[in-house]
Amino acid sequence: MKMSETRQAALPAPLLKAARSRWGHLLFVLPGMLPVVAWALARQVGAWDLWAWFTPFVYFVIIPVLDFVLGEDRHNHDPADESELARDPYYRCLPLSCLPLQLGLLFWGAAVWAEAPFGLAGQLGWIVSMGCVGGVQGINAGHELIHKSNGVERAAGGVLLASVLYGSFKVEHIYGHHVDVATPDDNSTARRGESVYAFIARALARNVGRAFALERRHTERRGEVYRWARSEVFGWMLVSAAMCAVCVAIVGGTAGFVYYLGQAFFAIVLLETINYVEHYGLQRQRLPDGRYERVNPMHSWNSDYLLTNLLLFHLQRHSDHHAHATRRYHLLRHFDQSPQLPFGYATMVVLSWVPSLWRSVMHPRLDRFQAALSASR
Repeated sequence: MKMSETRQAALPAPLLKAARSRWGHLLFVLPGMLPVVAWALARQVGAWDLWAWFTPFVYFVIIPVLDFVLGEDRHNHDPADESELARDPYYRCLPLSCLPLQLGLLFWGAAVWAEAPFGLAGQLGWIVSMGCVGGVQGINAGHELIHKSNGVERAAGGVLLASVLYGSFKVEHIYGHHVDVATPDDNSTARRGESVYAFIARALARNVGRAFALERRHTERRGEVYRWARSEVFGWMLVSAAMCAVCVAIVGGTAGFVYYLGQAFFAIVLLETINYVEHYGLQRQRLPDGRYERVNPMHSWNSDYLLTNLLLFHLQRHSDHHAHATRRYHLLRHFDQSPQLPFGYATMVVLSWVPSLWRSVMHPRLDRFQAALSASR
């Protein structure tokens, strides 16, 4: 079965080689720098309320255009090189570097929120901008780190998630989503026909509670007594509370509280929107014994758009990530048999905001994939 419908990268060979190199992976810093650029430009030219929206404008207008222009890259590393690349400390350090960057930007953003001459539109734009940064530099990098066996990486991933009030994701994602993905038991798998708004509401209502329940189950299976006040989920909530207190100290009073909760809300909404995109309509087959088939690269939508993959630690190669969850981001592979998204994540997020448009794009593609899958069995 072959489901690849791709638009190959339009870059000249030397630039494409550079993009795949160690230096190309440094593009991950770009999303986090956008509010800094906006702040610097606003200081020079004014129009603070307009520049406050610069970050989401780049995320959801400029990046989709660049994705389309630059195209896709289906290149996989030579398997003979994978062992050496997996040990390379350079690639391990990049997601870890997001921890000081995210915390620095979170608290710097609070200071800007307190001092900049924003009107109401600018205040909202700044919170959305910092939420975009938290969704990409906080949650996305944290997601990469919590899957690793190294305790330092997992702890750093937890702190990054806690920076946007979503430390519970560390537990729910590993023990819930990765176990139940593409089944009715998973809150993070969107059903066919479900709107992104209904999906986000379901995720926000259920995922934190499910994280506590999953942690309780795993604690009791070890023969230990579960106490929610000593749980990992509650611990991350305390870390979030400490970060919120810092923002309150920087901004002052209720405004600091609004800033912290606001950026966290938009970061979580961005995460859950991407969750919606990643598994929309896909289902694992139930076996005769009642269990579901093993997760494989056909249970997640894949996207190989070059620019967004470099910005997101290759999160768009989600098919391989779910099939091999501990594989490091720079080694994730393209599989022709995986269902392929028509665009990169930034464009798909925008499409999801218009449910009728989303269905018109995704349902024919989903039907073709499912027909090909059925024919191959």
